[in-house]
Amino acid sequence: MLLLLGVLNLSQAQIYPPSFYKDHNIDTSLNNSLIFRIENSNFLKNNEYFNYIIKGYTLLGWSLSPKLIYYPVKNAKIEAGIHFLKYSGLDDFTQILPTLSFQYKAGKSTNIILGTLYGATNHEMIEPIFRYEYYFTDNVENGLQFLFDTKRYKGDIWINWQEFIFKGDDKQEIFTLGLSNKFILNKKNTKHQFYIPLQVVFLHQGGQINKTNETLITLNNSALGIAYSLKPKISFIDKISVEQYYVAYNDMSNNHQFPYIQGYGLYSKLDAKLKKININVGWWYSDSYISKRGHPIYQSLSTVYSTYAEKERALISNKFIYEKNIISGLDIGFGFETYTDLYTYCIDYWYMFYINFNRVFFIKKLK
Repeated sequence: MLLLLGVLNLSQAQIYPPSFYKDHNIDTSLNNSLIFRIENSNFLKNNEYFNYIIKGYTLLGWSLSPKLIYYPVKNAKIEAGIHFLKYSGLDDFTQILPTLSFQYKAGKSTNIILGTLYGATNHEMIEPIFRYEYYFTDNVENGLQFLFDTKRYKGDIWINWQEFIFKGDDKQEIFTLGLSNKFILNKKNTKHQFYIPLQVVFLHQGGQINKTNETLITLNNSALGIAYSLKPKISFIDKISVEQYYVAYNDMSNNHQFPYIQGYGLYSKLDAKLKKININVGWWYSDSYISKRGHPIYQSLSTVYSTYAEKERALISNKFIYEKNIISGLDIGFGFETYTDLYTYCIDYWYMFYINFNRVFFIKKLK
């Protein structure tokens, strides 16, 4: 009979509810053990966008990732499985992807992952740079990743190789390089926490051995901030944080095909993590800003009309997500977010319902 192990709790409050994150810690007690894991998300996310930058659409479906996990030694593990993504209303699967990763704990605070990465919301990036909706639509990232977690520094450095090419291919290689850093200025896990977040994303489309007329593209988005978090002595509040970012966009391509080569944004946000609720209030102003991996609603360039752009953008956002844990590894939740355009007075919004299931089962200890 399978022994239920459950899911490890993450060590600190996150931007999104706990079920949106995968625990990267290696359990040293599972040395030479074989484990079975199921990751499943059933979701409805309805995006009601009425602006000229991005139009509304609905995501309704589910994803499933069964996998076998083997711990050959106490500080390493191998995961092998398959990822399914199915949208309601389509007969075929949108994604059927094999997953394979090797993770090695190189030291007390360093993990190296080669293969399938801890991606999407695990990167903990702001939405003008990296979109959290990838948790539902693009949850499999493959490449190389380094994770660091020390007293004064928490870092995630990765490369996600999205399109591979052979010699003579008529398509471009595509990869995303990301750095999500947090430099902690005082003692970790104290009531008052001061830290400096630094986030960088490079998107590259090109190649040297392919044969294509498509333009080489290299785009960079970076964000440098200052942040403060408080753990109040109030039973129903886990953490409150305030963050201020300067966000930059640079087109580093040899031949520019976008109307803006450089741009910037200012992003302020207030996050409150309650026992079952995540609340976020944000303010955004930008000039000539483009981000191909971030949420399009923050950028100046339209994804609908090829010749339309809004050089300056100003938004106020309000996000609410409620999540209830049914049993260990099974969570149900709902949420919504509004975006108020301060120039056009257009109000866009989304709402979602989801059930996330993430359970680990012990199979056997090998000899």
